[in-house]
Parts: sequence; C-alpha cells; structure tokens
Amino acid sequence: MKQLVQLQKVYDQFEARETVVIAVAQEDSDLEKHGKMLNKLDGTPRFHVVADLGRKDTPRYHRTSAYLIDKHGLVRQVFPMMIHHRARWAPIIEEVDRMRAAD
Repeated sequence: MKQLVQLQKVYDQFEARETVVIAVAQEDSDLEKHGKMLNKLDGTPRFHVVADLGRKDTPRYHRTSAYLIDKHGLVRQVFPMMIHHRARWAPIIEEVDRMRAAD
C-alpha cells in the first residue's frame, strides 16, 4: 500500500516521460478486498492497478519489486523494494530517462 501511495505522489514524473505505469496488487484474496484497498488511496489512482488474486498470474515476480519493461516487452531492470518501506521512485525515473535517451 505504501508503494502505491508514493507512486501516486510522483506519477506526474512518469506521465511527463510518456511512461505507462501498471501496478499489480498481489495481496488481495478477492475483488472486494482489492476495491477496499484502492479506496484507501488518496484519490483515484492515475495509473493502472490490476489485481492478481492469490498471485495466480505473477508467481515468478517478486511481490514488492518494480520491473522496468521496455516497449518491446523486455524486462530492462528490476528494482527490489521492501514491503513495509517507502518506495524509491527516483532511480526508476532516472533509468526511464536513460532508456528514452538510448532510443
């Protein structure tokens, strides 16, 4: 949840870079709980938040990490995060800038 709150605060920086952000919520066991979690965010998320109920669709991905995926679908970098710590989005934004400069 803390990662989503922090992401909401820095989302303008991703949007300015024309970067699509998709958050995958893996903690919820049903859609009702997922909806309640989304309601706790400060306003409606401006990025996509999808539910992976019971981690059925993403078991190979670490649940608290951020994955930078390029426009071809290749994972370019993994940014490990801790479940109860605030996310550090600046390194991800810097890497987005590097990828865009290389294209």
